[in-house]
Amino acid sequence: MFMTYRHAELPLSKLFGDNRVQHWQFVEQDVYWPWFYIEFIRGEGDDRMSSMLMIPTVPALQRLLDEQDDHSWLAQALLVTPAHLNGSQRWMMEPLVEVSVAVDEKDDNLGYVYKVEGGRSYSTHPCSQEADLRTSHVVFSASNHLRSS
Repeated sequence: MFMTYRHAELPLSKLFGDNRVQHWQFVEQDVYWPWFYIEFIRGEGDDRMSSMLMIPTVPALQRLLDEQDDHSWLAQALLVTPAHLNGSQRWMMEPLVEVSVAVDEKDDNLGYVYKVEGGRSYSTHPCSQEADLRTSHVVFSASNHLRSS
């Protein structure tokens, strides 16, 4: 979902002494689909390090949730949606409340429903306009998955 080019790489790994990490001037999004902007905290004792992650899909978000422990957690989650999904004229970034898997009653097709602050929700289910969707399970809940310390 995110891609970049070799010429966009910044040769900082030698400076920081970690050849496993690559730094990029920019990344490109090649699909007009919602994604997540997540504040990820790593902590040990009183030390905390925060970074912002750009998570492209719900399965990738689920993997991140599965990896949380006492020393790493999510502090905030934002949903980034394209105009065709949020009904505006532009991309929007909104605080995420919940992501759930939705199934339509007719064909058992799967999709996702995203709830954001302010009571709005968006669906990527293929039949979201015509079908009655039911939630099969919640993948992310701000009240359960976000932590302040």
